[in-house]
Amino acid sequence: MATWCNARLVVVGRPAEVTRFRRVAAVRASCVFRDDMLAGECQALFCERAKRVGRNLLEKRYFFQTSDDDGHEYFRDLSRLWPLLRFVYVYGWDGWDEYSYGSYGICRGRIRIYRVPIRRVQKAMIKHGVDDNPNDEWPYEPEIDAETELMDLAQAHWQESPVRH
Repeated sequence: MATWCNARLVVVGRPAEVTRFRRVAAVRASCVFRDDMLAGECQALFCERAKRVGRNLLEKRYFFQTSDDDGHEYFRDLSRLWPLLRFVYVYGWDGWDEYSYGSYGICRGRIRIYRVPIRRVQKAMIKHGVDDNPNDEWPYEPEIDAETELMDLAQAHWQESPVRH
């Protein structure tokens, strides 16, 4: 049985390049995402509308689930095919340890990692009232809220420290 991870792919670049990527992802999603990413465990792949994020930069965000922990390697390979784009792969595993939440900045086959510090993970869990889920409820709203906050934090890291070409 697979262990599923919530994930995001943020694609940033010049509008023409992001538009080209977006069109390929829309028409032939299997050229950009693996089968497990397209289907997910509880949620299929979806995306938000592209938005401007700076002078002559466009950002497109994709949300999905993946069944293993090598998504960053998959997108490292993909980045070699799209050298004019920057990718941020954000992940959130169900857990409270130093490997549960983080992101990878990826560009032209190069990869850098950011892990959300364990103290931030613990603070977010406490802030949202996450406990051991004693009634085994799903979806467990406090955990979803904490995970969203931690994934947003992992994604924001690359806005302050951009992936360089």
